[in-house]
Amino acid sequence: MKTIKALLILFSVSQALCAQTFELGTDFNFSQPVGPMKKNMNNAFGLSLDGALRFESPFSAGVEMSFGSYGHQTTRQQYRFDDGSVTETDVNVSNNILNLFLTGKHFLRKDKNINPYLSGKVGLTWFSTTLTIQDPEDESSCHPIESDILSRDNTYVFSGGAGVRIDFQTFFPKVESKRYYFDLSVHSTQGGIVKYMNVEKGSMQPMPDQDVMAKFINTQTQAIHEHHVGYVYSSVLNMVEYRLGVIFRPGFK
Repeated sequence: MKTIKALLILFSVSQALCAQTFELGTDFNFSQPVGPMKKNMNNAFGLSLDGALRFESPFSAGVEMSFGSYGHQTTRQQYRFDDGSVTETDVNVSNNILNLFLTGKHFLRKDKNINPYLSGKVGLTWFSTTLTIQDPEDESSCHPIESDILSRDNTYVFSGGAGVRIDFQTFFPKVESKRYYFDLSVHSTQGGIVKYMNVEKGSMQPMPDQDVMAKFINTQTQAIHEHHVGYVYSSVLNMVEYRLGVIFRPGFK
């Protein structure tokens, strides 16, 4: 009897796997901090990649990775090498966000060219700020003189929202139906307390947790000075994200 039950379960799982369609997607993201986070963080722009299994039922499940940037500053500074020589070069400070999610969607219509859906995600978010000192002799900037991570922190996140998929065939009748889609969505993302850097601070913003400094040399006086490169803040993660992208079903027939 147990063997028969096991075979029935295996058969049900195999049928479910056969009745799903694999989807690949990419999006352009615009993320806007809200609440206390809005006072000390800029808007973020980035890209996402995701893969999902679309079932015969109106559900899909998958994974997603996205990368965004919410600030970049370049200053000209004098840098001293270990042998005592000095050069003038660009110092770049970049503020970045990396997200990893498990995703799920519930589609409200079936086999329609325009299909709205509800979406939920849960995962982790990393905030990091890097300092890169460019080599003036390396025009491609592939090999910096020095690089360092000034700040890094992470927190759990959960996100809920809604979107709509539009079959390419709606606008391009000659394109095969149910293979390519435009995807538009908006999500509210919340998480725990996270630390992050910003290169600028306005007069109305709260006091930062700390200032971040980098050391450079003055070639005329040979004095080493500290150059301010940003502020570290902490707050509860709270952002609204807008997305525009495309979906491709490579195995759909």
